[in-house]
Amino acid sequence: MPRLKHALLCRITLYFTVLGVPVALILLTLKVPFLSEDMRFWAVIGIAAVLVAYLFRRFVLLFTLDTMLAIIQVNQTARKSFPLPRAFSAAALEKRLARFGTACKPCAVPPTPSAFGYQSHAPLTVYSSGIEKIVTVYRVCLLDKSGYDAILQSAAAHSSAVKGKKKHLFLDRSQKKSPLNRVSVVFILAERVEERLRAKLYETVCKSGGDGFDDATLPCVIDLEAGRCTFDSLRIPFMGLGYPVKNRGIRLIRKYVFHDKLPLRDHAAPLLDPVKDYDPNESLWHFWRTSEKELILEEKAAKRRMERMEHKEVVLEDGYLYAKWEEKAVWLSVELDEQTKSAEVDAVDTWYYPKENQIAKATVKELERLICDYFATLGYTVRFRADE
Repeated sequence: MPRLKHALLCRITLYFTVLGVPVALILLTLKVPFLSEDMRFWAVIGIAAVLVAYLFRRFVLLFTLDTMLAIIQVNQTARKSFPLPRAFSAAALEKRLARFGTACKPCAVPPTPSAFGYQSHAPLTVYSSGIEKIVTVYRVCLLDKSGYDAILQSAAAHSSAVKGKKKHLFLDRSQKKSPLNRVSVVFILAERVEERLRAKLYETVCKSGGDGFDDATLPCVIDLEAGRCTFDSLRIPFMGLGYPVKNRGIRLIRKYVFHDKLPLRDHAAPLLDPVKDYDPNESLWHFWRTSEKELILEEKAAKRRMERMEHKEVVLEDGYLYAKWEEKAVWLSVELDEQTKSAEVDAVDTWYYPKENQIAKATVKELERLICDYFATLGYTVRFRADE
C-alpha cells in the first residue's frame, strides 16, 4: 500500500489504477480464445465506454489528486541548501561552465562575469517561440548583500543583452505569438559569505525569480568556506503543458555542480516547510477517499452559498471568489499578493451555478467590473488570468 511519503510511487499507482487496469482488461479480452470476434468487439467497446465515463465524471478529482501528489513530490526533493560533492573543485566547475553553449562577450556593467554563455533551442510545442538558457559565472572573495545585489544587476543586464539573439526558422503562427521562454542561471562562487547574508541566504536567492514558467532567474550561491550550495531547488510540477523553464535551470545546476546527483539523504541539508494538511504516512487510498469526500462537500457548500446570494453580491473566502449576477453565479480561484496589493483571478468565462454555461461577452465585462470594484474597496488591483 503506497504512502504519501513516496509521492512518485503514489502517482504511478494512480495512473496504473485508472488507466492501466482497463487497458490490461482490454488486452486480456482480446487474448481470450473462447470468445467470438463479435463478443470481443463489444466487450472492448464496453470497457472503453466505462473508462471514458469514469474519467469524465471524476476528472476534477483525478486532476486534484495528481496535482497534490506532484506538489508533494517536488517538495520532497527540494532543500534549502545542499552540501557540495567531496571532489568539488571551483576551477573545474568554471572550466565546465566556460564550455556551456556559445561564449558571449561580457557587457560593460560591473562586476564582470568570468564566464558568460548563451544557448537557444527551437520550440518543440506551440507554447513558446524558443527556449533560451543563459549562464553567468561570478567569482568573489567575500559575498555580502550589496555585492550580491550588484551581481544580480550585472547578470540581468547580460541576460537582456542576448535576449532573442538567435532567431529560429519555420515557426508556425502559434509559436510566433507565444512567449520566448528564458532561464538565466547565475553561479556565484564565493570564497566566504558574510554571516548576516548566510543566515538568510535561501530567502534571498528565492526573491524576484520570475514566474518560473516562461521566465526564470536562478541565483546559485556556492559557499566554498562552508562547502554548501544554495539555490531555489523547488521545481514546478509538470502537468503536461509547456515544461517550466525554472526546472530547466535546476537541471543545469544539478548537471554542472552535482553531476546529476543531488545529495538528498544528507541530514545536514535543511528541508523546506512541509506541505499543509499532508500526512506522509497516510495511504494513497485513504487520501483518495478523503479528497473525494471533501470535493463533494465543497461543491455542495459552494452551490448552497450561491443559491442564497443576492444579485451583484461578491464574497471572498478561503482563496475563492463567489459573484452572483441575476440568477446565475461564478466560482473563481483567487491569489492575493500582500506586497504588491494585487489579486490574480481566474478568467471569467463560464457560469458555475445553476449549471455550467458560457457567459455572454457583455456580461463578462459587467462581472469583471463588479469584481474590480469589490477589490478596489479592499485596496487591491486585479489581473484576470488568460483563458487557456
